[in-house]
Amino acid sequence: MVWKLDKGVLLMQSKNEFIEQLKQRGYKLTKQRQAILNAFMDLEKPLATAQHIFEKVAEINPGINFSTVYRNLDVLVQEGIARKIMFDQGAAYYELIDGKHHHHLICKGCGKVQCVEYCPLGDMPMKEGFVPIDHSFEVLGFCKECVRAKLMNDERRRERE
Repeated sequence: MVWKLDKGVLLMQSKNEFIEQLKQRGYKLTKQRQAILNAFMDLEKPLATAQHIFEKVAEINPGINFSTVYRNLDVLVQEGIARKIMFDQGAAYYELIDGKHHHHLICKGCGKVQCVEYCPLGDMPMKEGFVPIDHSFEVLGFCKECVRAKLMNDERRRERE
C-alpha cells in the first residue's frame, strides 16, 4: 500500500493499481520494478530519497545496483506514476502519485513530512497566455516536537549559564 491523502488523513493505494498503470503504459513488470514498488509500499513516510529506496530494494534483491533503481525511478516519474521533488538540501525525494493533489510540510529537525491539501496555485495570478502544467509546493520548517525540544534545550543551556 502507498500513502494517499483523503480529507487530511493519509490512506493507502494498492500496489496492483500502480502495476496496472505501468502495464497500461506498455511496461513489463520486471522483478526490479516490482521490488521498487514493494519498497514504496513499505515506506513509513510518503517521501523517500533514491538512496533510501535503493536500500529497501537491496534488502529484498541484494544483487540490484543503484543505477537500476535510479533508472526505474526515472521511468516512474516520466510515466506520471511517481513524482520527483527537490528540497533545499539538493536531495531529490520521490513519492508515488495517488491521484490526490497535495503538498508537503517538511521538518528540518527530524525530517517528518506532513501532507496538506491546500494548494496556493489557485490564489496565484497567472500571466496572460501562461498555462501551468505542473507545480510543487513544499514548506520547510520545524514540527511542534522539534520546536518544543529546541525550547527545552535553550532553557537548559540558560540554566547552566
